[in-house]
Amino acid sequence: MNKENLIKENDKITTALKKVSGSFGKITCVVDNKKKLLGVITAGDIRRAILAGNDSKDSIKKIYNKNVSYIFENEIANKKFVRSKFSNKEINQSIFYVPVVDENKKVKNILTTERIVELMENKNFRQKKKKKLPKVLIVGGAGYIGSVLCKKLLKKNYTVKIVDKVLYDKNVISNFIKNKNFSFDKADICDLNTQINVIRDIDVVVFLAEIVGDPACNARPEDALKTNYLSISSMAQLCSHLGISKFIYTSSCSVYGLDKQNKLLTEKSDLNPISHYARMKIMSEKALLSNKNDIFKPTIFRLGTVFGPSLRNRFDLVVNTMAKNAYYDKKINLHGGEQWRPNIHVEDVAEGIIASIKSSQKKVGNKIFNLSSDMSNFKIKDIAFAAKKIFKKSKINIVKSMVDPRNYRVSSKKFFYSSGFKAKKTINKAYKDFEKIFRNNKNFNPDKKIFSNIKVLSDK
Repeated sequence: MNKENLIKENDKITTALKKVSGSFGKITCVVDNKKKLLGVITAGDIRRAILAGNDSKDSIKKIYNKNVSYIFENEIANKKFVRSKFSNKEINQSIFYVPVVDENKKVKNILTTERIVELMENKNFRQKKKKKLPKVLIVGGAGYIGSVLCKKLLKKNYTVKIVDKVLYDKNVISNFIKNKNFSFDKADICDLNTQINVIRDIDVVVFLAEIVGDPACNARPEDALKTNYLSISSMAQLCSHLGISKFIYTSSCSVYGLDKQNKLLTEKSDLNPISHYARMKIMSEKALLSNKNDIFKPTIFRLGTVFGPSLRNRFDLVVNTMAKNAYYDKKINLHGGEQWRPNIHVEDVAEGIIASIKSSQKKVGNKIFNLSSDMSNFKIKDIAFAAKKIFKKSKINIVKSMVDPRNYRVSSKKFFYSSGFKAKKTINKAYKDFEKIFRNNKNFNPDKKIFSNIKVLSDK
């Protein structure tokens, strides 16, 4: 029996936290000096204790679970449970790790329910075995990226909780509300009470909530500071304190700002932010990494410009805006056009985040990754001319003045080498999808303010 899976009831909470970290659903057996099973302790037990005011230096004596399931090893060999405290009902409830004991209740092993089913070779058990997946909290899950991510996670049978103020499209949540694995808190993540309430029994945090871009940040400067920096900083401290190891944060390639040499930028390239929004992103990255420890190991994604249809559409992004203007106005206004941008489909962003959730912390923890499509580094003018090929009746209106001087190309190879993930969807595919959406929905109005972050925030 591995000593890492055993703990004494007088050991400290911080010791227990280190032992249970790393695997979703993992338990540590609490034993006496003779290794006799007294109970078990989980990450959830520890987090509840800390939130209730227990110090990490306190012993686990009052917080571990004494009423636990266990199996006698000889009954596994005989393929029949008689005295074991274990049943088909508990398989249904997805108990994941179970202590195996000898006649004196000395802990001999810890097995997953799947392994127990295999050893028992019993059809009734086999039919009910389930794979344990982490419980995921999506902060800002009703938004452009979050709604797509939530849909994909639920389809893969993850348990998902969304916390969101729902500033934009209030109908997004209705897509998920009937799913038994879904829960929703309509709340402001900037509120510390909200952070404490939503984090209970969560394994993974995906932090997407933000006020995007300088115009929106200028429209709501105080909210931008709270959402884009202060809430992330406090949430990171809370997760670090509670021993939540996976924290995935979406930063932005805007941190590279203006690269006059047009190099292919990597995560080691110099940062040159030219906007307040990008500077706050850098501040948040630093705040996250400053809270890292042996357990809390955040993953930071610097996103390219996101495009493509979503459950909560946006038409204030480059590709999406060009699709809208090309179809409805038959005109694409091109400001400058020589600026380079990295781009990535919203579904690829969601798949990249899922790849990170699945990856080991050794591969993705405490790391910054560019998350974009290496085949979609384009000049703005190339994105416009690609739109014209799909929306054939449209014309390109070239405006010499440059509204946004940002210029950068990025490589996402680091994340590919760490996780095996590579973005697949193209800008042409997004244009075709938008054309179909527009054509099949005669009453669709892409100019409604719910499709533009800046319009909504300016009205508040």
